[in-house]
Amino acid sequence: MSAPAAEPLSALPEHGPAFHRLVVTELRELTDDAVAVRLAVPEDLRAAYGYQPGQHVAVGVPGDEERRSYSLCGLPGEDDLRIGVRRLPGGRFSHGVLDTLRPGDALEVMTPAGRFGAGLPGLVRPAFVAAGSGITPALAMAAAALADETVEEVTVLACNRTQASVMFLEELAALKNRYPSRLQLVHLLTREAQESALLSGRLDPERLAAVRAALVGPVDGWFLCGPQSMVTELRAALLADGVPTGAVHVELFHAETAAPPPVPDAPATGTLATVRLAGLVGEVTVRPGEVVLDALLRVRPDAPYACKGGVCGTCRARVVRGEVVMGATWALEPDEIEAGYVLTCQSHPTGETLEVDYDA
Repeated sequence: MSAPAAEPLSALPEHGPAFHRLVVTELRELTDDAVAVRLAVPEDLRAAYGYQPGQHVAVGVPGDEERRSYSLCGLPGEDDLRIGVRRLPGGRFSHGVLDTLRPGDALEVMTPAGRFGAGLPGLVRPAFVAAGSGITPALAMAAAALADETVEEVTVLACNRTQASVMFLEELAALKNRYPSRLQLVHLLTREAQESALLSGRLDPERLAAVRAALVGPVDGWFLCGPQSMVTELRAALLADGVPTGAVHVELFHAETAAPPPVPDAPATGTLATVRLAGLVGEVTVRPGEVVLDALLRVRPDAPYACKGGVCGTCRARVVRGEVVMGATWALEPDEIEAGYVLTCQSHPTGETLEVDYDA
C-alpha cells in the first residue's frame, strides 16, 4: 500500500478516517451503571470531528488493539463530543477503562462514522424507539429534528427496566419542557409498574401496535435502536403493517453471535484487492478464508473498524469491481447493499481480483 505502516495516524490525509488523542473534560454519572464522557475537540480538529446526529465514534481501548463504538449524543451547537457508556459485565472499556478514567486523561478517538441518521433530513414527523443505551443516538437526532421549525412532531419511545435506569433522563425532560407541543415522549418500563398498564412491560409488536394506536400520530420515518431481538421484531411488525421499507432505519448496540456463513471458494493464491482509503490507492492479497478488513489491516493500520461484527458500519466501503460474500449486514440499509456497499469485516472475496473504495 502507499502508506507505510510506521506513518503516524495523525499524518494521514485529513479527509480520511483518522484517530486523534482527545482529552476527557468531564465524566458524569447518568445512572448506577452508565456514564457520559465529554471529550474536548481542539479548534483545528473541529472540521474533522463535525458529525451528523446519529453518527458514532470508535474509541481505542488503552493498551489493547480492540476498539469500541459509541454513539454521539451531543445537542445542536456543542463543539465537544459526548458519548454515553453503559457498564457491561466484563467489558474491557466500560469497566477496565471507566474505573480509572479521570478528567485530563486522553483517549484515542476516530473521526465520526455511521449512517443511522442519514434518513432524518426532510422528515416532518420522525419517531424513535430506543432501548437502554439506544437513547444515545436518538437523543441527538430528536434534538436536531426539534431544532428544525419545519418538523411538526417528534416521537420518542424510550424503553428501560426502571425509571432509575434511564440514560439522559434530564436531557430528555429538558427537551420536553422546551418543546412541549412538538415532542411526544413516552417512557416504557419493563420492571417497574406505571399507572398505565400499556406502558408497563416489554415493547413487543403487540404493545407497539397498541402504543401507536393510543399515543402516536402520523409518522413518516422510524428509527429503531436497541438489542437485536427487539429491533428485528419491531421492524418486521412495522413492515407488516404497511410502513415502507425505506422508512424504517435500524441500529443495533448488540447482536447475537451467529454461525458464520460458509466461506466461498476462492483462488488458492488468494485475491488481489485494490483498495482506496483516505485518498491513497494500493494493493493487498486477501488470503483464502480471510475477510477484506483483516487483510487490509496488515498494511494499513489506519483502516476504519470498531466492532468487527457487522453491527457498527465503521468499515463500510463500496465494491467497484469483483464480488464478495458477506456474513452479518446489520449496519447496511437495503439500498446501500443494492448500490454495492459492503462491510469489509464481513466480506469474503469470491474471485481473483477485487476493488473496494472506502472513500465512496
